[in-house]
Amino acid sequence: MIRLLGKRTLTGISSMWGSVDPRYPHPPGFAFSGLAVVLFAACLALTTVAMCARGVDAAPAVPYLPHQESLLPESRSDESCRCGPDDLRRLAQAGQERSFAPSEVSDSGDLGERIRRAGEMAAKGDIERAKEIVVQAIWECQSKEGNVRDCARWSAALRGLNSLLENPPKRKVVTNSIGMKLVRIPPGEYMMGSLKSEMDWLRLTFKKIWREGHKQWFQDELPLHPVRITKPFYIGSTEVTVAQFREFVTATKYKTDAERGEGGMIFSKQDNRWVPRKNMKWNVTPWKLADDQPVVFVSWNDAKAFCSWLSRKEKRTYRLPTEAEWEMACRGGMVWSRFPWGNRLPGRNDTNFGDGDPKLPESLTTVDDGYQYVAPVGSFPPNGFGLHDMDGNVMEWVQDLYGRNYYETSPLEDPQGPPGSEGSRVNKGGNWYASPADGRCAFRGFSGPEMNFFNLGFRVVMEDPDHEERVRVANRDRDRSAPDSGQADAQDLPPTEEDGLRYFRQAMFAGQQQQWDEAVSDLEKALKVYEKRQDYLWVARVKATLAGIFAEQNRPFKSKELYTQALADFRSVGDASSALILLARLQELNTSPVVRVVKVQKGSNAEKAGIVAGDLIIEYAGDTGFRSDAFKRLVREHSSAEKVTLSAMNENDEITTVMVPGGPLGVAVEDIRRRPRRPPPAQQERPRRNQRRDRRGRR
Repeated sequence: MIRLLGKRTLTGISSMWGSVDPRYPHPPGFAFSGLAVVLFAACLALTTVAMCARGVDAAPAVPYLPHQESLLPESRSDESCRCGPDDLRRLAQAGQERSFAPSEVSDSGDLGERIRRAGEMAAKGDIERAKEIVVQAIWECQSKEGNVRDCARWSAALRGLNSLLENPPKRKVVTNSIGMKLVRIPPGEYMMGSLKSEMDWLRLTFKKIWREGHKQWFQDELPLHPVRITKPFYIGSTEVTVAQFREFVTATKYKTDAERGEGGMIFSKQDNRWVPRKNMKWNVTPWKLADDQPVVFVSWNDAKAFCSWLSRKEKRTYRLPTEAEWEMACRGGMVWSRFPWGNRLPGRNDTNFGDGDPKLPESLTTVDDGYQYVAPVGSFPPNGFGLHDMDGNVMEWVQDLYGRNYYETSPLEDPQGPPGSEGSRVNKGGNWYASPADGRCAFRGFSGPEMNFFNLGFRVVMEDPDHEERVRVANRDRDRSAPDSGQADAQDLPPTEEDGLRYFRQAMFAGQQQQWDEAVSDLEKALKVYEKRQDYLWVARVKATLAGIFAEQNRPFKSKELYTQALADFRSVGDASSALILLARLQELNTSPVVRVVKVQKGSNAEKAGIVAGDLIIEYAGDTGFRSDAFKRLVREHSSAEKVTLSAMNENDEITTVMVPGGPLGVAVEDIRRRPRRPPPAQQERPRRNQRRDRRGRR
């Protein structure tokens, strides 16, 4: 990851935070249109990695990539590496998606590949075989038979994965009286919607669909924005089945909108449009019906009626998920991903989609998912939360009204959709008849609440009864203890997080238009809000974003000052991954000297940390930009420290950050000039003959 960062320039709009972060394995061309947006998305995306490293009980938010936790002190307990119940599956997914550069395959691919394989086995439940792989790797590193640099880079991964395998966490699943399995989803944060560059990916990947006028279908996914779900909830592990819906109809004698109206909607290839068929309804379909298939030909009104009946039957609150809850559940614990399994296009074992369609990309023409129509629920692998078919089989109704521009003003916490009760309702997810473009977690469909289709069903949410009881008791106690002192003056109230977020969003939009002065002004206001709230994580995020904008304005020294402050802030709150990325940004500014390792003493702390002759030491104990005299002074000053951070860059511009004991490192260093960045091939100097030819051509 950092090898690529070190080569990337600060000129123009950078895609650094997206395309090179292995948690966001975007395809070529996935670039951001606005540096402020880039940094904002990246900073928020990195939040829960650090929370996981500190042992915070939060929703897992990104695939766990081990080498990103290399700043964890070795003395820290393995307990600190225990994350949510789906880290093993996300580790396997992330390892599968990460594309190693050629230099990485030979240096770290072996150990990294074994960690990925262990994660895959553990995610499938083969704990014993996964433990064998991890224990063998740990033994090799401890006995010094393994590659020293490999072991230093992946040490935190091995410790964390070993801890998870010793005590595999359990997912909380309940089964109600009609056999419906519901999975508990904890509170958490993620990025909802899509980036502008996702439109480019759609346009280039699904050219025929885009040409047919579907462009407007996708642009309502903009802008990408943060969402925080504050309450846990249970969601069906699959869509509601035919058998479960039949139980509802039998108990209530309910007639669906399709039965009361003109019938179910199917797509007529002859007419090239959706048309109603009088005999089509929930228990009469164009294919052979089975009880374990998802129910279709049900409207939003029908789904609401089902939830009301189930609430009365179970004496629990059942409802449709909000769009924000559904999209968070779809991503399976990742902050952002295109599909529940990551960002690659689906294969035959991923989901039930409209395979065989000649309009699909060439890479999908040979994919056969095995089903011409709907598949039995749960036929394909679950996502990180243990949910099936979030990306295919049938689309699903959600609670929200549809608003094309709703994302521009939606609240940070628990968005419920536009106000009102009349209008089209949102449906989410792919289906057996549609392109994978519709199977992305961010995709938004919409239909009238009385409409029903042969590729549209629903799944339900059950509100967490334990959480409801805790809230009720807390509200009762607060009401009893609250003094009757009247309302406080609004001017005396402290700023809320919404105040800071409002300024931050304004800066995002200004950054998209490259209106840097307006973006800086809004970010400075947001910084004051978060400093007053003593929200130091957000203080670091805002400073990092400001630093990026100043770099864009060719103000490297101001940018370096803020990057350095943000680096210290991220480390103070334990966000190691964000600190590592900012460290790479500091190196790109090319404003500070470094020292080069000339010799490494055998058996020294430097050798144990994987430092070799020729490496550049670019950071020690949080300080950067030093010459050899200053570096030696830093080492002396921290001689009594138990552990300090050390960051080194090798000849391939890869940055490795490790924890080393304070005191002598056992290296000889020299001052050097910074190596010039290697220009990309397109910018390399052409032969003089070609230059003359170009000049003649321009004349």
